[in-house]
Amino acid sequence: MRLMDIVHIPIIALIQLGFTCLWNLKIRKRAFNRLNIWLIAGFGTLFNVWGLDVIQREFVVDSLGNMLVVSAGCWLVFVVATTAKYYAVYGWSKREFWLDYGGDLLAFLLSGTLIYFAT
Repeated sequence: MRLMDIVHIPIIALIQLGFTCLWNLKIRKRAFNRLNIWLIAGFGTLFNVWGLDVIQREFVVDSLGNMLVVSAGCWLVFVVATTAKYYAVYGWSKREFWLDYGGDLLAFLLSGTLIYFAT
């Protein structure tokens, strides 16, 4: 794989990180105010974007609609399936779930759209 084939990944990850920061600031009323928060969130978004890119390439996603299905499916399979059990165990509300992970769904869809157009 050439550098030009992956240069979009960190760029899209930065866009997703910015979206996540805004979601947390405006919707959750939580600021990214420490370096470790930025680093961990940046690490997570980089791997979100990389994973979506790998899946898009391996399954040869050939339309924006299919890429949105892949993005939503990845969110459902990896984010929701993993997180829902903790919400059930700790008794957190559905409202809290959507406030926390609704932004991730939008971030996955945004990233999938950008990956589609970048590749």
